[in-house]
Amino acid sequence: MSFRFIFWLAVGLLIISASAGWIFFGTHEPDPEQVRQQIARNILETARKQAESGDVQAWTAYGRALIEAPKSMQDPKAAMTWFRKAADKGYPPAQVGIGDLYTNGLGVPEDHYRATEWYELAARLSRYPEAHFKLGEAYFRGIGVPQDYGAAVPYYRTAAAGGHPVARYILGSMYEAGWGVDRDLIKAWLLYKRAMPDAARIIKHEETYDVAGATTRIERDMNRSQREAAEKLLKAEGG
Repeated sequence: MSFRFIFWLAVGLLIISASAGWIFFGTHEPDPEQVRQQIARNILETARKQAESGDVQAWTAYGRALIEAPKSMQDPKAAMTWFRKAADKGYPPAQVGIGDLYTNGLGVPEDHYRATEWYELAARLSRYPEAHFKLGEAYFRGIGVPQDYGAAVPYYRTAAAGGHPVARYILGSMYEAGWGVDRDLIKAWLLYKRAMPDAARIIKHEETYDVAGATTRIERDMNRSQREAAEKLLKAEGG
């Protein structure tokens, strides 16, 4: 669960609680910005305490909190310290965290080559979906490595198999268009259907990624036998 989700959930609950007190007891209505700042400080303090007495997961979670907090509270250099502590223990999410810092130039100079090195390390050690997705993105877009659709495919496949919705959508588009793979409308349709429950997350990643529209488009291109075969495969998977 991300810092942002916890943060905004806490903000909503605290504002509702404080507003109720104002209505029923006549206390002053809270300043929403002050509420958000206090909640963020509380969450960061809790994450820090857990990291200081915790393991690689807690170290990584605190690192994430330090870069996902409101801007005035972000500390990417400290995040690097905590990520590195966990990464040195071979923890893939922390290695991806370091890669993200280099990708975005947070606390370090922007360096896509070094970012890719960290993503590759995480992918070698595990099937962690985010690591494979980030490598797929690097090869698909030519960021930090030469653009190579074919090289992107196995990384997207691993991420998609691990449940990464954006990887499913992009891999579906590759099968639909024949980028780095033989064009296969059945595989494309199946990937779009698997991605459909996470359409909101996919749009948040990239607003032009329209899963419903892609599914409808490909259904128009499929012939009857392809559609029947695709639906049979989806049913066999429990879809």
